[in-house]
This record gives sequence, structure tokens and C-alpha cells, in this order.
Amino acid sequence: MNTGRTLFGFIAVLAVSTAVVSAKTTPVRIEQTVEGRFPASLEFTPITSGQARVMINIDSEGKLADLMVVSYSNPAFAEEAAALLKRWRYSPATVDGKPVGVRFQLEIDFVAKGRVISLTAIETTNSLVDKIMPVQLVKRVCAAGELDRPLEVLQAVNPPNPGPASNTGQSSGSTLVDFYVDENGQARMPVVMETTDPSLAQAAVNALNQWKFSSPTRRGKPIAVRVQQEFIFPGSS
Repeated sequence: MNTGRTLFGFIAVLAVSTAVVSAKTTPVRIEQTVEGRFPASLEFTPITSGQARVMINIDSEGKLADLMVVSYSNPAFAEEAAALLKRWRYSPATVDGKPVGVRFQLEIDFVAKGRVISLTAIETTNSLVDKIMPVQLVKRVCAAGELDRPLEVLQAVNPPNPGPASNTGQSSGSTLVDFYVDENGQARMPVVMETTDPSLAQAAVNALNQWKFSSPTRRGKPIAVRVQQEFIFPGSS
């Protein structure tokens, strides 16, 4: 019996967290070492297609550091997509020839029958896939304004000022970090949006990874939320 195959495409978002616009960058290369299958649990149901969107973090060594399901049309597609991505291999992105960690979103669309088709357009995949098979998605990530109540910081660690990283003598500055807070109140997948010094950026990310938040909910149900936090580093006195 033909259990089906996948139709999938991907979009890189926030592809390189600390890259300068003018820097020469190369994206993550994905080697699809395992072919996706239509979930066996849906084989004898009326469902013949579906989608899962997953945010993943590939570190500078090309390893899958973290993943988070952003939305799905059925939980079975979310489970299959997550399992599939854990078995694929990746080559890291680079900035000016140096490997860097990145965070980006993958869309995996499942169809019960048909051949495998790869969609590699970076910016047009989303609209193209929606035209092929419109689906209703259950969102697992929301904006801060959609929460039942504001996030509460339960544990905060202040980053130490590492001092100037160059001969400019600058020891003060700031770093803006974009990240997710999952259903358990854990900070995940931080991306530096702006920074006055790379050493401050690393200190901010290291500190944020130790933060703990209240568990976010929307309409009474657990959900992840995307937020930003600015870290201010005062100058040495």
C-alpha cells in the first residue's frame, strides 16, 4: 500500500542573526537523508494532506541545536515533521567564510499520494504552497499581545560586561535579543537583532539562556510566544 510522500519547501527567516547586510553570506545547506512519509496514524482517515511549520536552530557546527513547531494542521504532521528534521543532516551557514549559527523556518507539506517535489524558492515558497493546498493551521506561537496576561520574569541573570572587544576602548553599549518563550517558560532560540559590540551580544545570550518566565497561555491554553529583550551594558566606573 502506498503510504504517501511529502511535498515540502523552506523559507529562511532571520537567517543570520549577527550578519551585517553587506557581509557575504551563504545559507544552511540541508541534506534530506531520510524521506518523509504521510503519518501512518492518518492512513485510514479522510485526511489526505496537511502541513507543519517548524522553527529550527542550526549551530555553527551544522548541528540541529533546537526546534520548535510553530503551527500545524494536525498533530500527526507536527510529530512527523519534527522526527524527520532530527534525522536530516545540515551544513552551517557562513558569514564572510566563517560558520555561524542561524535560526530559520521550514514548511513541510504532506500529501497522501504523489511524488516528492522540492521547493527551494527563498521568498516565494509560502505563497506558492498556500495556492497549491490551502490548509487551516493550529498556531503554537503567538505575539505577546495575544497572551492572557503579560509574561512574568521569574528568574533573571544580569550579563557581565566583558569590556571592550576591540581597540575602540568602548565598554558600554546595548544588545537587542529576539527569542521565544516556550510553554514551560523557558527562553529558546535567541537571535541577536542589534548590538554595539559582538562581545556584549554573546554575554547577553549567555545570560538570557538562564532566564525563567511564567508559563505563557492564550485563551487558557499553553502556547509559546515570541518576544524581545534589550540588555543595557553601562560603562565601567
